[in-house]
Amino acid sequence: MIKLIAKIVSLIALMVLIVPSLLFFSGRMELDQVKWIMLIATIIWFVAASLWMWDNEPKTQDDK
Repeated sequence: MIKLIAKIVSLIALMVLIVPSLLFFSGRMELDQVKWIMLIATIIWFVAASLWMWDNEPKTQDDK
């Protein structure tokens, strides 16, 4: 369940990374706002992606 929530949060964070740059490009957002939003979204993405990509199960010989 946690991996599913982490996947959803990481995808939302990636979308948040794209939207401010498009808004800045269209002239609707200031650069300082874009930088702060993208910094926070990047940190959230790294945390969320690490949670669902981390493999806690030990590998066996059959899992090649």
